[in-house]
Amino acid sequence: MKGRREATASLPEVGVVVRTSLICAALVAAGFSDLHADATDDTIIGHQGWRIMDVQLRTSYLGQTGRGFQSQEGPSPGGEEMFVIQPSALITIRQSERVVHKITLPVDAISAASPDAVDATTSASRNNVAGDLDIRTAIKLSDHDTLTTRFSLHAEEWLGGGTIGAGWQRSFADDNATISINGSFGYDVFDDHDHFGTYLGKTGRGTGNLNLSGSQLLSPTTVIDASYGVTYQRGTLRTGWNAVPVDDGTLTDEILPRGRQRHALAIGIAQHVPRSHSTIKARYRGYVDDFGLRAHTIEASVYQYLVDWLYVRPSYRFYDQDGVDFFTTNLGSGFGPFRTADSDLAPFHAHEYGLQLATIRDRGPLRKWSVSAEILRYQRSNDLQITAIALGLGRMM
Repeated sequence: MKGRREATASLPEVGVVVRTSLICAALVAAGFSDLHADATDDTIIGHQGWRIMDVQLRTSYLGQTGRGFQSQEGPSPGGEEMFVIQPSALITIRQSERVVHKITLPVDAISAASPDAVDATTSASRNNVAGDLDIRTAIKLSDHDTLTTRFSLHAEEWLGGGTIGAGWQRSFADDNATISINGSFGYDVFDDHDHFGTYLGKTGRGTGNLNLSGSQLLSPTTVIDASYGVTYQRGTLRTGWNAVPVDDGTLTDEILPRGRQRHALAIGIAQHVPRSHSTIKARYRGYVDDFGLRAHTIEASVYQYLVDWLYVRPSYRFYDQDGVDFFTTNLGSGFGPFRTADSDLAPFHAHEYGLQLATIRDRGPLRKWSVSAEILRYQRSNDLQITAIALGLGRMM
């Protein structure tokens, strides 16, 4: 499933409301436009009980082609063909004036590229259905402090797991600056195999993550943000069906360390241009881990309004990594204790191009409905290509 999560990540909508508070400027930059609603009893006498505020439905198709040395098709690069169909729902529920829940329910129908080769007799893993439940809650403790929590579950044919997390955010200087800290811990349990497909029993891995972030309003139309995150994983980190080509023409198992520490630093800027009714966003991210991998990401996007209720968003992202220390496609004697031929861990660079067309709710002819269409193309230098298409429909209650 090379690049699937990266390519199908949810993308925000965009708005053009610009005010001198950080919250409104950040919403313009990040793309949310649900800033004005019709007057209701709730706004006059206060919120009374639980209420569904917003429902968004989205269906994505992702098609992948390419070849990789970790494939079971032989010592030469084998096929990595795969497709994913992912319907999902995002439901926003207001519990009270200070508590809001966001529930995400994605379901993936996957044609699994890699497991097929170790399951050639029965093809039991040729198609796989995966489901998730993700609940995020924001609790406003005061005018300046917000507590967030997260609970998620994941289940599919060969893997199951869950994540819990919590965070805190504080605003300063009349909401012109914010700082936040959040952390999470997740654990996965899954089937372990060797590269022949032999079942080795259940195994698992744990993942802990800590993030620090902040944002600052520089002007009524400019906001910057920065973040640092550290992640530590422990357990079975290898993919059981991956193989490593040996210099004698045979295949052997992938072997990875039992622990991995990752660090990521990112900085971004968003600039609204009132004259052209557009918002420009740019971001850089640097990454390093103790597998010896170094990576750099540069991305940019432009939110351009065609009319006051319809916008187009072209985007581009460049990614480059130098690969892990123990990557090889021709394993010889004396190589060392660890080895992998996984194309995700190889040296490569990638280009990603995207185009989205979307409407704004509570504006134009659709009123409280929103509609979006998006296409994305991802190309990697080590022969991997992904095309993704997504259609979305939303309703503000």
